Amino acid sequence: MRRLFDALYRVYEHSGFAMAGAVAFSFVVSLFPFCIFLGAISGIFGGRELAQDAITQLFAILPGPVAKGLAPEVEAVMGSSRIDLLTVSGFLALFFATSAIETLRAALNGAYRVRETRPYPLCLLISMLFVFVSAISSLVLTWAVVFGPSVFGTAIASQFQTGWIKTLFDSTGLGPGVRYGLAAAVIAIQLFAFHLWLAAGRRRVADVWPGISLSIILWLTLAGLWSHYLEITNYSLFYAGLSQLMIALIFFQFTAITILLGAEFNRGIMEMKRMRREDAERGAFGSGSPS
Repeated sequence: MRRLFDALYRVYEHSGFAMAGAVAFSFVVSLFPFCIFLGAISGIFGGRELAQDAITQLFAILPGPVAKGLAPEVEAVMGSSRIDLLTVSGFLALFFATSAIETLRAALNGAYRVRETRPYPLCLLISMLFVFVSAISSLVLTWAVVFGPSVFGTAIASQFQTGWIKTLFDSTGLGPGVRYGLAAAVIAIQLFAFHLWLAAGRRRVADVWPGISLSIILWLTLAGLWSHYLEITNYSLFYAGLSQLMIALIFFQFTAITILLGAEFNRGIMEMKRMRREDAERGAFGSGSPS
């Protein structure tokens, strides 16, 4: 708990809350280009219907008020934009979608107290790769959650006329457990990638898993409480017609805070381990007898 409160203070001390606001803004700005790029890349795998379902699944894990404010606009963009992946428009959509990744990289570098030594073109290429992988993982996850069970059920029914395996999969907690367990695994993998490869410097899996676990727990708690909080407050009194957008921005800012808090938590643990090693080495050196 001491390390947790220390990490929270370090987020404040090193302007983490301001950086979280920048990450939230850039996420909203890059959301629409990402959806356009997702629609373009979905043509390779399963058509725009798969992309629409991917967006639906993406909003399904967000609190209802946040999804309600963004989903109609995203659906409008998805319905009106028609681009091919291997075009200038496709490249521009990929480029503008990297805004959130680039801002998150700068925020994580600040949380870990590291300087970016990689050249900017390489950083931009890494950010584009993150967007590309995120799009692919979203489509794969959507196939597993939406289309996978129906295909699986059809294959099983063709071999077993009773279809009892499909009935078991759909009527028990096995189906939802597997589907949302897969979603949680994808989120965890993306967080590991952010901490290990997006931020500058070198870290091991053992160095980052405590903060990632903390971020996931805090985010799940935040997502569960956010809708209940909005039931007892009225953002339209402050933001009028912009209330839905502001609800989304504030939620994404808190999401960024949980990620930065996890990074600060990791850095504190790494610093503590380093100091203990140095103390142990000094103690061993001091206790040694001269030759």
